[in-house]
Amino acid sequence: MRVPDIEGEFHLFGGAENARKYSGYRPQHEVHENYQTSGIHAYVDREFVDPGETVLVQVRLITPEVYPRCLWEGRELKVLEGAKHVGTLRVAKVINTSLRVEPDAYESVWVEPEGLGDGQPVGKSDG
Repeated sequence: MRVPDIEGEFHLFGGAENARKYSGYRPQHEVHENYQTSGIHAYVDREFVDPGETVLVQVRLITPEVYPRCLWEGRELKVLEGAKHVGTLRVAKVINTSLRVEPDAYESVWVEPEGLGDGQPVGKSDG
């Protein structure tokens, strides 16, 4: 299994509309104003989080090469189920260095990385 991309604190909003979430939960995370990505949650030292709780989490994001330079320690991400905002994730550690950026260099609007969609892995060339 791939190592996590980030570690942080996941807060699941309280209320009757939210249900307990177990490790393996795959919500969307808003990494740019116009881009969300799924990630697999693994809760540290426990199997689940109840509404209203905050827990330590490790997250493996899908296709992180598509949205490089979007995270820093202390950044708070919206966690969503479709259009429903269900919680927040405060980044404590960026493990995948391709995702790391300084806050003042962050571009809030996602732009397709060069080479994406040309049949080559992002960041690779024919040469």
